[in-house]
Amino acid sequence: MSLLNVARKFLKDDAPVTDSKPDWKVERKFSHPQRYTQNYAKYVALGGLVEPEEDAARFANGQDSHNGDMGRFYSLCLISDLVAKHKVPGDFVEFGVWQGNTAEVLAAFARRQQRTLYLLDTFEGFPDEDLDKDEKHLTGTFKDTSLEAVKGRVGEEGTVFVKGHFPETASQLPDDGQYAIVHIDCDLYVPMVAALEYFYPRMAPGGFILMHDYGSLCWDGAEKAVEEFFADKAEGIMPLPDLCSTVVVRKNKKARYR
Repeated sequence: MSLLNVARKFLKDDAPVTDSKPDWKVERKFSHPQRYTQNYAKYVALGGLVEPEEDAARFANGQDSHNGDMGRFYSLCLISDLVAKHKVPGDFVEFGVWQGNTAEVLAAFARRQQRTLYLLDTFEGFPDEDLDKDEKHLTGTFKDTSLEAVKGRVGEEGTVFVKGHFPETASQLPDDGQYAIVHIDCDLYVPMVAALEYFYPRMAPGGFILMHDYGSLCWDGAEKAVEEFFADKAEGIMPLPDLCSTVVVRKNKKARYR
C-alpha cells in the first residue's frame, strides 16, 4: 500500500455541511512533508531513518487508526528526525500506551537509533485513584487492552514494558535515566502532573515532551495539568495541528550542538 493510500485510509468522507457548500474537512488536501515524498532519496542519503510508507502502516494498524491523525504521525516522525540529527542523548518513553498505535511507531524509531523505549501503562484502563473529582464518570475507560496484546504488536526488542500505577512504577526506570522523547498520553490531571514532575527534570537538553489531548476540549485535566506545570518554567508550550491538539515542549539546551 502506497503512502498516499495509507493516508486515504485514514481520512473519513464526512457528510457535507449543507447540500450546496462542500465540507472543508473533506475538500482540503492534506500535505505530506516533502522529505518523505519528492525529496525522500535526498533524505535517505543524508541518513534519514523514517520509513514513511511502512511506519504509516504501523500507525494505521489499530482499532480506530487514530481517526486519520496524520498530523500526529508526522509530528512523531519529524521530532524523531530532529533528536537524531542533533544527537540528543537519552531514551524514549511513552506514558499511556493503550493498544500501542504510537508505541509501535516509537519502537521502530528507537530501534533504528539504538535507543531503549519505555512503555508505561496499567494496561487495564484508568485506575480509580487517578480520577480527579471532575473525572469520576471515566471509570473503566480504555480497558480494551492488555500487556500481552501490546507486546505482540510492538515487539520486545529494545523495549521495556512497565505495568502498573505511576509514579509507583518509576522504581522500574533507571536511576540515572535521561530521555530524548517523552510522549505523555494519559488523558487525566493526576497522572499528567505526576509524569511531568518525574520526566521534566530528566529530559536531556534539547529533548522533547509531547503532551497529547491538551487542546481537544475533551480532556480538561490534561490542559489544566500542563498549564499549571509550565507556568513557572523557562520553556513554553507549542501547539501541534493533530486531532487532539497535542502540545510540545523542547527542554532548554545548555550548550550548542556540535
